[in-house]
Amino acid sequence: MEPTTIKEKGGRSLKITAYVVTITFVIFALIPTLWMFASSLKTEKDINSYPPKWLPSIPQSIDVTIDYTGTTESDPEFYEKDAMRAMWYPWMKNIRESIGDVQVTGIKDGKVIYTAETVSSMFLVGQPKVVPTTIFNETMMDRKLPVIREQKLSEFQWKGEEGGEVKATAAIAETDLASRFSTFYQSNELVKGQVVSIQEDDSWISVFSSYLALNKVAQDTAGPLGFAQYFLNSTIITVSSVLVQLVLGGLAGYALAHLIESKRWKFFWVMFFLATIMIPDISLLLPLYLLMKDLGLVNSLLAVILPHTAWGIVIFLFKGFFEQISKELLQAARVDGATEWRTFIQIVTPLSIPIFTTVAVMTFIPVWNEFLWPLVVNSSPKYWTFTVALNDLQNQPSVLQNMLMASALVSMIPLLLIFLFAQKYIEKGVSFSGVKG
Repeated sequence: MEPTTIKEKGGRSLKITAYVVTITFVIFALIPTLWMFASSLKTEKDINSYPPKWLPSIPQSIDVTIDYTGTTESDPEFYEKDAMRAMWYPWMKNIRESIGDVQVTGIKDGKVIYTAETVSSMFLVGQPKVVPTTIFNETMMDRKLPVIREQKLSEFQWKGEEGGEVKATAAIAETDLASRFSTFYQSNELVKGQVVSIQEDDSWISVFSSYLALNKVAQDTAGPLGFAQYFLNSTIITVSSVLVQLVLGGLAGYALAHLIESKRWKFFWVMFFLATIMIPDISLLLPLYLLMKDLGLVNSLLAVILPHTAWGIVIFLFKGFFEQISKELLQAARVDGATEWRTFIQIVTPLSIPIFTTVAVMTFIPVWNEFLWPLVVNSSPKYWTFTVALNDLQNQPSVLQNMLMASALVSMIPLLLIFLFAQKYIEKGVSFSGVKG
């Protein structure tokens, strides 16, 4: 006889509805993130286009060949300036187009005498300094070449007599962008050589140029590490704050839950820690700054970490969780000769992974996203956090919208990873501690 099962009427339809609603909410929640990622790969023209474009345009690589046969000049700097004019000037004229890189090959008497290249990330960074407007003249590159060399915005390799032989054939690609470059060269005499070839090809790798440009911009303020310095500062501050909160908060919570036997003192300390939650953070800004100044910690990472070493809400959460641990279990450990420290490390901590994870995430998010306190206490760029750096980037003329989108997306990655891998423990911690919302 087959066993009978009882099925709730409408259970399947309810399950399907739940999945559909959940998937719908997830999709709508991901749309802003996907748009941010797509915008970080777009040009200004694509970002401001109407109707909006989801997919970025494929960057184009422009390869220009210039013939100097008949030119008597032998100074490499003469050809370097000409190569820079051949790259930077027409690119500025077509700045709204999706250009991945421009390469220039100089030939003379059938031999390659130099090669030069400028990639889009370097052009985005150097454009306000090298070609701030579309008005050019012959002497402009005399002043701009030192800037290009100092910041390594373009590459130039002089080959001279050692260059290999090449056969120059007149070939202008029949594309819109190549035609624009050709028109620019023909409409003026800024480029001294004769442009004999312009080729155009897709440059897929250049679609990520905004991320490289972002790092280059940060190097001017943060140092050699560039944008990674801001990321490193935020990581050090956040991880240190989380670890200290777990250690101090966990020990204080354990003491309140199991070591203080007097109900009067336990009530007093619980109310004290809860009272600290009611103090507005903005009211502590000036006293904290004066304290850090007296301690000589202004313009240091430690000045940002110290105010995050003991939160009342964290101690309160630990206390609530530890109170649910069996007192008989702890008493058995004490009877076996375990010290309170050993009991906390070997018994309480393994049983409290959910609340430790919840507190870690709860500390990580506000510290990682904190803006005002790191801005006030650190004026030196090398100690800036991610959020302070983002604010500074918005005020720089060389930072475009795609670079801001790229920086915002990078700042979200740690938060997404935290939620992705710690979700199970967060749910357990919330259910045990009774914290809602």
